[in-house]
Amino acid sequence: MQKREAKSQVSSKWLALCMSVMLCLILRATSLAQSDNAQISGFIKDPTGAAVPGASVVIKNEVSNYERTAKTNDTGYYIITALPPGFYTVTIEAGGFKKFQQTKKKLDPSIATTVDAELTLGEVTETIEVVASVSSVQSETATVGKLVEAEQIKYMQLNGRNPLFLASLKPGVRSNNSLARFGFAMDSGGFNINGGRSQDNLITFDGAVAVRTRSNGTSIGTVDADAIQEVQILTANYNAEYGRSAGGQIRMITKSGTRNFHGTAYEFLRNAALDANSWTRNQSPDPALNSRPEARRFNQFGYNVSGPVVLPGYNKDKNKLGARVG
Repeated sequence: MQKREAKSQVSSKWLALCMSVMLCLILRATSLAQSDNAQISGFIKDPTGAAVPGASVVIKNEVSNYERTAKTNDTGYYIITALPPGFYTVTIEAGGFKKFQQTKKKLDPSIATTVDAELTLGEVTETIEVVASVSSVQSETATVGKLVEAEQIKYMQLNGRNPLFLASLKPGVRSNNSLARFGFAMDSGGFNINGGRSQDNLITFDGAVAVRTRSNGTSIGTVDADAIQEVQILTANYNAEYGRSAGGQIRMITKSGTRNFHGTAYEFLRNAALDANSWTRNQSPDPALNSRPEARRFNQFGYNVSGPVVLPGYNKDKNKLGARVG
C-alpha cells in the first residue's frame, strides 16, 4: 500500500513538472513571436564623467516581478532587450559607489528608452532613489503614433467594450463609427488612417497578426477592455519590421499576470425598462408606439482573474510566473 502511494506521489510530481515545462515552452515561443517588446539601455558614469565598467544593472518589472540583469562594458554602456511594455525599476550597483535606483520607468511597446546614471561615491548600502517622470520625450523614434493607456481605457465609454475603436482618438484616423458604437464582435473598425483604405490597416494582439486574410481587414477576434494594457496606433513612418500594411497599425497589448490575486466581475446592460420613449414615438397615434419605448435588451457580462501560478514543490517563488484569465 505504501509503495502504491509513493508511486502515485511520484507520478503526480512528474505530471506537474511536465505541465510546467510545457507551459514555459509555450510562453517562451509566444514571447519570441511578439514584436511589441522594447529595450532599456544607458551609460553609467562616475562624478567626473568617466565610464564605470563592470557595474551591475538589474531591471525588474514592477507588476510581474520579471527581472533581467546586465553588466556595463568598458565604456560604461549596458543594454537589455526584449522587455515587455510596462513600468520598471532600474537598480545599478558598483563597488565604491552608492546604489542608484530609478522607479516607475515607463517602457512603451516597440519604443526603446534610456536610463543613464551618474553614480555618487559612497557605500553600496546607501541608495539614491529617482522616480521617473510621468511623461518623457521619445527622441529615439520618429514614428507618428499615439498610445492609449490602461487608465484611459478604463474610463472611456465603449459601447460593446471593444478597444479597437480607441484608434479613433488619434488625429488622422477617421471612421464613421464612434466610441459609443455598439460593436463587440469581430470588426475592422472601418478606419481610414491618413487617407488609407480600411482593408489596408493591420491589427495585432501582442505582436501577432490578427486580421483575416483574403478578406476586408476584419479582426479575427476581440479582447475585453479589462484585459488590455495599452492600445498603440501607428499612422506613419513606423519601422519596416511591422510591415504587412499599406495603411496604419492598431496594436493591442494585453495585461500580464501579477504576483497578487486580482479579480473583477461586470455586467453591462441595455433594457427598454430604463429608457424614455422617443419624441417621434410619442407623437404616433398607435398605442403600441406612444405608450412605451422601443424594445431593446442587451446583457454583456464577464470576469477577469489574474495572479501568480503556483506549482507546489517546484516554483516556491510565486513572483516568477503570473497568468490572466478572462
